Amino acid sequence: MTNSSPNSPEPAEPRHGFSIYHVLEQGDGWAHILVSILLLLLAIGVLVNSTVSVVRDLMHTDLTRRDSGTVFVQLGLHYLSDILFGVIVLELLSTILTYLKARSLEATIKEFLIVGLISSIRKILLIGAQSSLTSAPPDEFVKEAYGTILSILGILLLIGGLLLLDYRIRTKVVPTTHEQ
Repeated sequence: MTNSSPNSPEPAEPRHGFSIYHVLEQGDGWAHILVSILLLLLAIGVLVNSTVSVVRDLMHTDLTRRDSGTVFVQLGLHYLSDILFGVIVLELLSTILTYLKARSLEATIKEFLIVGLISSIRKILLIGAQSSLTSAPPDEFVKEAYGTILSILGILLLIGGLLLLDYRIRTKVVPTTHEQ
């Protein structure tokens, strides 16, 4: 057992085999594993359910009707939204896996920024497509345009954050130890 003085950089070893920190760290790891499994199941469920729903709806749609093109586009938009939601869930899973592997704040933040980018792009795509299909009043269009502009600004900020984080990681100086 090492005796640690107040000026010693070495941490003191625990006086016994039980450490509450160790127990909490183990619990944290198991909780992350459980959340990872649940996120994987959710993503698979979303993707399978949305695929089954769109196929079922297409089979029950009369494609000879006059508005069948609009119905098909609406189904496609809903399916795209579900797929992008599944991708967001998978990116959250990837974030947790990155945290478990690396235990690195930079790597984890990078994954969260990617989730934010996908979410913003999903919103822009869906709002743009839906507004082109419906004949909304001009006030509604202006509101949607402001929302889209804010989303674009959010994406630019997220991209800037990713670039800044990437630059910080690449230029991080590794301290060298000097023998005395």
